[in-house]
Amino acid sequence: MSVDPDGYVFSTSPTGRDPWLPETVTGRVRQLSRRLGVKVTLRSLRHYAATEMLTNGVDLRTTAGRLGHGDGGITTLKVYTHFLPAPDLRAAQILAKPLRRPMPSP
Repeated sequence: MSVDPDGYVFSTSPTGRDPWLPETVTGRVRQLSRRLGVKVTLRSLRHYAATEMLTNGVDLRTTAGRLGHGDGGITTLKVYTHFLPAPDLRAAQILAKPLRRPMPSP
């Protein structure tokens, strides 16, 4: 038995062929969140993923594709850009990278 490369992440079958119902995924994330004492939802995980990709240099088209937005990034820009840090902060982070001291050798 092999896993379907286009299979579902949340699946009732080992091959990933049959998807869970959306309510099942939401319910499982809610249960795990409560058990761990962490306030998280699928929506917040999606926002986190989008923000991390965009703030770490993943281009807009790739980020949009990973999120399932087929409009070339328009939806991604409308929904997620307010999560991005100020351009000044990003510019400062980029400029600071070469200034970090190397760790001393033991």
